[in-house]
Amino acid sequence: MLDDSGTFSGGAAKEIEEETGLKIPAQDLVDMTKLALPKASSDEDEHLQQGVYPSPGSCDEFVPLFLWQKRIPREQMKEWQGKLTGLRDHKEKITLMLCPLREVWKVGGRDAKVLAGWALYEGLRKEGKI
Repeated sequence: MLDDSGTFSGGAAKEIEEETGLKIPAQDLVDMTKLALPKASSDEDEHLQQGVYPSPGSCDEFVPLFLWQKRIPREQMKEWQGKLTGLRDHKEKITLMLCPLREVWKVGGRDAKVLAGWALYEGLRKEGKI
């Protein structure tokens, strides 16, 4: 949900920092949903947001999905693997898990947002948009 961060990319950057410790400027995040999903035409009765709808028909919640790309040294990735993060005062206990991109669909298969992000990434990559 948006709070004092004001934009979806600002909210995503804030969550990334809280949950991983990485400080990523909001402008460095690529909104894959805007790149991949068409805007609703102005003559439609219903306005659809540029985001993924986790429960279409049940609620109007939508989630924009972002991408951040950067080369990271292997040693840094080894330090991140298994790192315990999250805001303790919010009772968050998050263990970072890194996996090869080719295995995201298997490792993240229980999380629809992960699968949607992976599918958008693969489609955009195949079309040369990222």
